[in-house]
Amino acid sequence: MVTVHVNASTPYEVTIEQGDAWLDRVPYFTCSTVWVVTDETVDRLHGSAFRDRLARKHEAIVWSVVRPGDGSKSLETIERLVTDGLTAGCDRDTLIVAFGGGMVGDLAGFLASVYMRGVRYIQVPTTVLAHDSAVGGKVAVNHPLAKNAIGAFYQPAGVHYNVERLETLSARDVLSGLGELIKHAYLSRYVLGHSFETELFTALAQGPLDWEEWLARGVEVKRLVVEADEREQGVRAWLNFGHTFGHALESAEAYRLSHGEAILYGMVYAFLVSGDEMRAESLATYMKQENISAVNWQPFDSYLAGMGHDKKNRDGHIRFVLLGEEVTVERVTAERLAEAFHQMKRWF
Repeated sequence: MVTVHVNASTPYEVTIEQGDAWLDRVPYFTCSTVWVVTDETVDRLHGSAFRDRLARKHEAIVWSVVRPGDGSKSLETIERLVTDGLTAGCDRDTLIVAFGGGMVGDLAGFLASVYMRGVRYIQVPTTVLAHDSAVGGKVAVNHPLAKNAIGAFYQPAGVHYNVERLETLSARDVLSGLGELIKHAYLSRYVLGHSFETELFTALAQGPLDWEEWLARGVEVKRLVVEADEREQGVRAWLNFGHTFGHALESAEAYRLSHGEAILYGMVYAFLVSGDEMRAESLATYMKQENISAVNWQPFDSYLAGMGHDKKNRDGHIRFVLLGEEVTVERVTAERLAEAFHQMKRWF
């Protein structure tokens, strides 16, 4: 088992292990109700076993299931979930359990931040991707014009990984999660003072990864950034590397691409914007070797409009996280963005 301590405004632990022994260690279950939010896929694969395990800890369990996919990250879904909670008698002493991937974590975390003006919640991730989204307390739902446009900073009481559940993931889901782990590898040089970028790509070539080790390494990068800048006033913007174009791509594809796939494309694009063609081409080659989902390319203006809604923008100017000798957040002209876009399209 690996334990990472996150010293946020509400400190908590991230545990990564085989099995669910954390259920016998944690003090969360002196609560009125345990309210699990999950999606149909996770419920089908893991719901029965997890529910039976929870039943040993608490008698009052509420179980809400949403449709899989980013389309469920909406105010409409939040309203339905609130109806579930009120109907079941969930109160301010309820513990919400986000049982699923990044979408469920964002959705259930946002629900926890607004239900009865705020209740406790924990993250129980079931995907590789969620090692990023489950840590740091950024919770949100989407608006038709922009991903994660309606949200809050609301830290969990804990994050608990059972890596055995990762065995049920498809190759595409694993690749999606690796998108965020690769991002952490690129950032490790600036956050840790040493880089594990080459080491990760070597391990990926040799495969399979030791998930306890590599999830912990990704979480450690996220932890240090969150502790330095919990509410994204400065260095936490670094974690958006690849996300400006990635989010615009997700939206343009109507969320047909997974988040991690979109971020992989977004990092190639960001490297091209910064002029780092070597790393852009290296990452693009890896993506093609792994048969990443193809993009139905649209005119550049479609993506430009999406990038215009990014939360990092200031005074109407699109800003990008760029990696060089230092990490910078820079204004980028539409002409420069268009040039990088057409170059990337030729590769994919």
